[in-house]
This record gives sequence, C-alpha cells and structure tokens, in this order.
Amino acid sequence: MNRTLNVIMYHYVRDFARTRYPRIKGLDVADFRSQLAHLQRHYQLVSLETVIQALRGLDTLPPKATLLTFDDGYKEHYDTVFPILQQAGISGAFFPPVSSSARGILLDVNRVHFLLACTEATVLAKTIDQVVDDRQSELLLDSVREYRDRWAIANRFDDAETIYVKRMLQRALPESLRHDIASDLFSRHIGIEEEVFASELYCSSDQLRTMQACGMYIGSHGTSHRWLNTLSRKEQEAEVVESMDFLRAIGSPVDDYWAMAYPYGGWNEELIDVLTRHGCDVGFTTEVAAADLDGSSPLRLPRFDTNDVCSLVA
Repeated sequence: MNRTLNVIMYHYVRDFARTRYPRIKGLDVADFRSQLAHLQRHYQLVSLETVIQALRGLDTLPPKATLLTFDDGYKEHYDTVFPILQQAGISGAFFPPVSSSARGILLDVNRVHFLLACTEATVLAKTIDQVVDDRQSELLLDSVREYRDRWAIANRFDDAETIYVKRMLQRALPESLRHDIASDLFSRHIGIEEEVFASELYCSSDQLRTMQACGMYIGSHGTSHRWLNTLSRKEQEAEVVESMDFLRAIGSPVDDYWAMAYPYGGWNEELIDVLTRHGCDVGFTTEVAAADLDGSSPLRLPRFDTNDVCSLVA
C-alpha cells in the first residue's frame, strides 16, 4: 500500500512576456502547462481530500501520488491556474493569507518581491543599512555588520545580497521598522498606490469562494504572512483562529478537515500544539523531500518547489 506523497509548491504562475515585472521569480504559464502535462503522464495527481482520507486510514494513495499546492492567493491563481486545473479535472490546494484576500492589504513579503523585481538588491540594501545606522541607538538595533554576518547568506535560489534584503525586511528588524522601510521603498521605486497594487495582485474572497465551490481546496496561510515561529503563542492562536473563520466564510470544509501551509515554512512546537488543539489535519513546510505518511508528522509534511519537479519520487 502506497504511503508516499509528492507535494509541489507553486507561487507566481504568470505570462512573463506580458507582465510589468518580468524579473519576478515564478513559473511562466507555458512552463506550467508543460510541467502539468509531464505530471499527468508520469504521476497520479490527487486532491487534498484524498490525502486527508489516506492519513485517516479511510483511503489509499495511488502510486506516485502527487498534490499541487499554491501559496499566497495571487489573482493569477484564479485567472490562470484555476481554469487550467479545472479543464484537466485536477483539484489543487490553494493557501491565501487572510489580510490580502479579505482586506486588500499589500503584504510586506510582496513589497519585497516586487522591489527586487524592479530594483537592484544592492540599492535596496544600501537604504536598509543607512536606516540601521541612523536608528541603531534609538531602537537598540544591532550593527549593520552584525546583521550582515547573520543574514547575508546565499541559498539555492538567491545571492547573499538578495537574501539580506529579504530577511531584513521580513524578519530581522523590528516589525514596525521593517514595515516602514518596505513601504517607503515601495513608494519610491514602484510608485503605485498600495491599495491599487493589492487589488491587482490578490484573489478576492469571492474568487476563492468560486474556486472552492468548483472543486479546488482553499486552506490556511495564516492572517498576515508572518514567520509564525517568531510569534508568541497568543499571536499564533490569533492567526490560526482568524484564518479558520475566513475559511468557513468562503465555504472551505474547516469543520470536517483543514490544512495549513506555513508562511516561509516557519513553524515551531508551540504552533504545532495550537494547530493540534484546533483540529488541523495537515501542515506543509518548505523542507524539500517526498512525504512519508507513516514516517512524517502530518503537521510537518515536506514539499518540493516547482524547480524540483525532476527530483520527485518516481
């Protein structure tokens, strides 16, 4: 009996020839179609509900079982991905943050993505370093050198300067300061009203409701797309409860089963305990591996990035 599951994680899926931000990191829609055709030929694409049933011992997974997940609730998920999946008879799992889809708030994570898509990381980093120097004593900040030693470390997707900008504006600095810096940089380098930008970037609640009604699964990505493992237990609780209320409102079957994809892949044992108490069935990390439903905790299942499709379990 198969208990191995490939989970693939997608973010931006767009027509890069027509986007205003061709440097945004994502998958071109033509490549998505090609990748999907490959997966249909060689793997068995399953729904989130099938995965839940297998975890509960009520169903089995087919050989080469593969689940498609889409994080962050981008409008292209509704306009582009959803019709492709629906035509192919595939149920994807989508994980939008509440703040962006329900309130139209531009998230810091996306401010940073689009800043990096239109401005060199060295330019952004120079501004960040200047703010740190200027406000170090006032806010009891570390020195620029200490921040750089800790955070300017390249990974498999980004160089060190890009990672430095991301981590400083997503995690390292105090929340209010990094929000102010990101907002100022966005105004300076992109110059579009944030409300307008957000309305063009994210799915609306009605669009998510339509996707859910048409066989897609809509799950939790928290409320504000923060690193949940850096929050207090009270803050984690608020993120989880608010996201569950949002899922109920759009018709997601929260009271039967529900799943969370951790923003940035960040989780800790306190968060796992909160999710367990609220009956969460599945939690998806960003660890790169196939999921063993017998050996992996259901609340810590790994996922392959779209760039890792060639590494899927055969």
